[in-house]
Amino acid sequence: MLVSTIPSALVQGAELVHHLRVERVLFKDNQVTGLLALALDASTHKKTGIEVQIKAKHYILAGGALNTPALLLRSDAPNPHKRLGKRTCIHPVVLTLAQMPQEINPFYGAPQSIASDFFQWKDGATGKMGYKLEVPPVFPAIASGILGTWGQTLKAEMTMLPHTNAMLALMRDGFVDDSQGGEVSIDAKGDPVLDYEVSDYIWDGAKRAYLSMAEAQFAAGASKVKMAHLDSTWVSSWPEAQAQINNLPYKKFRTALFTAHLMGGCMMSEDETMGVVNSQGRHHQLNNLSIFDGSVFPTSLGVNPQLSIYGLVAQNATALAVKLKG
Repeated sequence: MLVSTIPSALVQGAELVHHLRVERVLFKDNQVTGLLALALDASTHKKTGIEVQIKAKHYILAGGALNTPALLLRSDAPNPHKRLGKRTCIHPVVLTLAQMPQEINPFYGAPQSIASDFFQWKDGATGKMGYKLEVPPVFPAIASGILGTWGQTLKAEMTMLPHTNAMLALMRDGFVDDSQGGEVSIDAKGDPVLDYEVSDYIWDGAKRAYLSMAEAQFAAGASKVKMAHLDSTWVSSWPEAQAQINNLPYKKFRTALFTAHLMGGCMMSEDETMGVVNSQGRHHQLNNLSIFDGSVFPTSLGVNPQLSIYGLVAQNATALAVKLKG
């Protein structure tokens, strides 16, 4: 956004107001009457004590899957069907590492240029958890964290970074009762907190994803493979990998789970009992409020979501502009 849509909006006459934290959406009956914001200092970490009220004909929230529901929760916005903050999907990610005989320099070149959707819909939308396989970049700081070791062991493994390959499985959550995503709430300061329970359905997906990735890495010539799991060790063959993966404990704080994709929390539905907004992003209870971000997705996507967010927002923003001009 900083190099594309925001500069484009400024060229078209938009005004960018920064160093503000929106604290509350103010409303009366079914209309938003304003936004209450607090000015921040130059570091953007501390509040200055200056309050700012923003008035508009129509209001758009685009704070993402954590901050948009948190703002509405802080505001005590209408939530008659208790859908706000629910079904927050994250694409839970598991990862395997491989040592290749040749240098592959995973910190160089186009990142995530290799991917596979073979396992994504293999068992249908409501069968076993599907996952998209991707090959991410492995930069030194990232590698030092995901290797799960320390001291001389970590030093030795980091010296092999030019030979290290990583594969990740982006698991598709939110499609069955055993995988309904998490829930966003707010803490005493009004900041968002995500509670995400990992079910046996998800752990089964993690185990099968480990097997898929380790098999692919050995097929590609890996000399050894390790899962990003605190109880995993390097193995030198596909049969060894199968045996280890089948016997790993799949539980929190042992299995490394990652995410970079946050979706849901203000899910869209034409049925107001099921969602916070309709398919055009219009809030069901507040007539002059729209939500244009990834929080409106009712499930995860099974793919990196930024283009889907851009596409949906472009469609809904264009429709809103036409309506407001009319």
